[in-house]
Amino acid sequence: MVGRELNNYYERTYNDPGDIILQCKNISDGKLIEKASFELRKGEIIGFAGLVGSGRTELMKCIFGLSNIIEGNVKINQEMVTINSPRDAMKLGIGLVPEDRKKEGLYRVRDIRFNSTIQVLDKFIKGIFNDDEKEREITQKYIDMMATKTPNQEQIINNLSGGNQQKVMIGRWLATNPQILILDEPTRGVDIGAKSEIYSIMNQLVQGGVSIIMISSELPEVINMSDRVYVMSHGKVTGCLNHTEVTQERIMALATKE
Repeated sequence: MVGRELNNYYERTYNDPGDIILQCKNISDGKLIEKASFELRKGEIIGFAGLVGSGRTELMKCIFGLSNIIEGNVKINQEMVTINSPRDAMKLGIGLVPEDRKKEGLYRVRDIRFNSTIQVLDKFIKGIFNDDEKEREITQKYIDMMATKTPNQEQIINNLSGGNQQKVMIGRWLATNPQILILDEPTRGVDIGAKSEIYSIMNQLVQGGVSIIMISSELPEVINMSDRVYVMSHGKVTGCLNHTEVTQERIMALATKE
């Protein structure tokens, strides 16, 4: 459908990852997440797999300050940090593309420009002055980078296809220049062509030094795009598999582990 062989559909270049950029140890939220630990290295993609209700999204909400961490600690670049809100997370260079873009991310009756720049208002608004040219420049940069198909920046976001809406969402968080990007179900509800383009962008990002955490319910996506795969069950991390050893059978064995 996209004019390429299936084995080229998932675009990954595996390199030796850099130093540990994010280290989470014994994270608990007092609800579902219980003593969850993982680490992320510079320039790698770690996938999170598990059954519905395993706690993958809830764990990432802790890391992004949307839920409280009542136990455990988080280190970024080997320094202990406190994350009590998304603002704290953003200041530390963390971005989050949410699982449900329509409910949790998009301003559906606003245009692409508004949706692209809402997290970086300080880059073009100074006091009561709005630098329209700078706002348009930022918007166009990520339209081009993500190859978003739109007639113009003024297009209402709800009029775009699901894949192009997702590209705008990812571009919004890239505009914040994150060192850590959390992608929760990055290709849910998008067509096969847009999926391939998103995988290519992810590969380019890690090649450029960005570190990605990807939550996905699609096992082929997790297996083919991740350097390492963490598996969760009932709020706990039950194992971690390297990309050279990961299989659907091994993931499912860990995903159903009590």
